[in-house]
Amino acid sequence: MSRRFDGRGVVVTGAARGIGRAIVAAFQAEGARVVAVDVLPAVAEVPGVEALVADLSRPGAAGAMVADAAGLLGRIDVLVNNAAVMPDGPLLDVTEAEWDRTFAVNVRAVFFASQAAARHMVERGGGAIVNLSSANAVRSESPEAPYNASKAAVIAITRSLAHELGHHGVRANCVAPGETLTPEEAAEMSPGDRAAEREYVRRIPLRRVGRAAEQAAAVLFLASDDASFITGETLVVDGGELAGDWYDRSQAPSLPDHIEGLDESGSDPERTA
Repeated sequence: MSRRFDGRGVVVTGAARGIGRAIVAAFQAEGARVVAVDVLPAVAEVPGVEALVADLSRPGAAGAMVADAAGLLGRIDVLVNNAAVMPDGPLLDVTEAEWDRTFAVNVRAVFFASQAAARHMVERGGGAIVNLSSANAVRSESPEAPYNASKAAVIAITRSLAHELGHHGVRANCVAPGETLTPEEAAEMSPGDRAAEREYVRRIPLRRVGRAAEQAAAVLFLASDDASFITGETLVVDGGELAGDWYDRSQAPSLPDHIEGLDESGSDPERTA
């Protein structure tokens, strides 16, 4: 039985843990050959992949990473730009160094990795780029101003890629995760953090946080031939949070005693929103 990505070469950044690692596992299950990229040496521990350790915040690093990945795979059919940093802090306290690093990883690396991969894809007659944006690009969450702005820029870059590369057979789309909490991080939360996270869930109609595997499933859909006529789009995967909110929170349905994804333990720590 054929699988959606049999024989295809896939590059995933930010692949050492969390959503990135879930994306790698999902592509492997569908037959892809994967190059997993991360600044963390632990990326070498991801089973069944070619691993590259790269600091994508450095000028030139994204293009060099794609060249190395192409050498390992022989072909690049899919690029997933997942690597990101999320500094927290009040807007009035943000430094130029924090801003620059956020945009170096979250925006510049996305653009130049996409540019380099697209050149390979154009030569081969097509391919797919999937960028990880965030629900924060659509509705800002504080105190994360640089992150919010960078993830909005990712959506704009994706639209430009889709518009300029479509006639070459290259598609580009975004997945914008909402609150996604891996089990290990939930298990490590302090009582105060856990209480804050439970309160956050009041915003989510499905009354739980997302799973890394659910974000990975959205990425695979957009990268696959099932989405062959979809490009330039942003798929928000947030449990319905952006659909609306209660004017009077007292009228909102009560939270369950047990919140799936929050009140359990497991592995692969990462949070994104």
